[in-house]
Amino acid sequence: MGRMPPVCLGLVLGGLASCAQLAGIDDTSGLIPPDRVSLQMEGMYIGASVTREPLDLTGLGAKFYVADDNEADGILRVDGELLTPDTWSAEVKDGTPPVFFDLPDYPVPIRRQFEFPLRNLIGLYPQLSHPSPQPAPAAATLSVRATLPAAYAATESFQLYTLGSWNVRGFTGVEIPAVGATVFGPVMFPFTSMASITGRPHEKITTADAVMFLRYIGNRLTGVMEAAPFDQTGTDAIMGTMTAVGADQALSIMVGPPTTVAARFAPARPGVPTLAMSWALHAAPGYEVANDNGPLLHAAGVAMADTGMINVMYGNPFVAKGWRSTLTWSTSATRSYMPTGSTLPATLAAGLFQVVEPSPNLVLDLPAGLPEVITIDGKPLSTDGLTISTPTKGVSVTFVAGITTNTLYQIQLYELVPNTANTALVQKYVLSSTGIKAEFTIPPEFLVPGKIYNLRAICIQGGYPGVADGDLRKRELPYAVGYLDGGVFTVTP
Repeated sequence: MGRMPPVCLGLVLGGLASCAQLAGIDDTSGLIPPDRVSLQMEGMYIGASVTREPLDLTGLGAKFYVADDNEADGILRVDGELLTPDTWSAEVKDGTPPVFFDLPDYPVPIRRQFEFPLRNLIGLYPQLSHPSPQPAPAAATLSVRATLPAAYAATESFQLYTLGSWNVRGFTGVEIPAVGATVFGPVMFPFTSMASITGRPHEKITTADAVMFLRYIGNRLTGVMEAAPFDQTGTDAIMGTMTAVGADQALSIMVGPPTTVAARFAPARPGVPTLAMSWALHAAPGYEVANDNGPLLHAAGVAMADTGMINVMYGNPFVAKGWRSTLTWSTSATRSYMPTGSTLPATLAAGLFQVVEPSPNLVLDLPAGLPEVITIDGKPLSTDGLTISTPTKGVSVTFVAGITTNTLYQIQLYELVPNTANTALVQKYVLSSTGIKAEFTIPPEFLVPGKIYNLRAICIQGGYPGVADGDLRKRELPYAVGYLDGGVFTVTP
């Protein structure tokens, strides 16, 4: 529950990673001398509340890539220097060179590229976090006890959810009360048994967090108990009385319809035969940047035989906290491929999703383009198992999509590597690039001989009302994305 749409893990998406890590013109660009280029970054910290502050770039790096025929690969790499803790700059007298830079991702920085026709840029780096997170106490435990608003029924489930430290845990087996009970717990458990939503090591709960004990029938929220704010000590008890959540809001929307969605995926190459569709409502503090992490309010899958009409009731008891009801309509299709000489399969995907604030009779038609084929130096990545020669100059990457006019475009380059259990190949980030055209150049150092890669192409529709002026800090819903994993390829010597 509360996960970002999968593509956002490569952007944020923030996670994800966030979908919102893009750039625009700095309103204060007049402070940068005309013979210099710059990139400024602002941090956005999403917890129980949302804060923004200049992002400290100390210890991270940026390079501006200037076309130069005197260089062996045609690229002069100019180091960015920190003019201020949140701003890189370099002396480049002419042009709008792309900038490659690192941000403080976990566990290691992801290399990003901004390829905009602008000399002075500002980016937003949203993350699920406190501004200064601290490690959780060693061997920490939590216990939960709640007086229920109605007797427990066997069809119900419970969940503990923290916003700020961002963890979630369900309860099973002997932790569940007997049918008819009016009290839950007390149940004690190791804090590390909670799943980390961010993927980072467990972080200390602070008084800035919201700690929610939630009750569900199926996927619909029916009860909530909010813990009194506390700084985690290592042995902490969460106690109180749960309040019933009434289903006083109507979700009346049209999605798809499913057969139309399936037709959107048909031109994608390589083909992606396995299609899944679902919708989910969350109470999301980070709704503004299309981050839907937060308590689940309701959700359901959509089958191919369904009409696409959704009529359900739900409640959001968190509106006063600023956690707006955020609806994600998500579709994804997958394929599997095992590279020659490997015994491990890789799962690749394509997808379309849309994030909106729900309103009556809303029609969700997935308006972002779905990339259909990716081309690298003129070679279509329409099948898996291709090879390319080790590049000596920048490599051109382009793609085409079913909808040709989009707000922004991205490519993500992944190396395919074994997972920690050595049971499958997974995507390891190498580079993420963003621009206003479906055309990018990958410098040769990012493609290493003997390694196996795939490229993901992404179309972004909406979400950035100031893009025409180059100010991509402004964010709003609706927001839509389409993406495609191109054919797997190997770089040969």
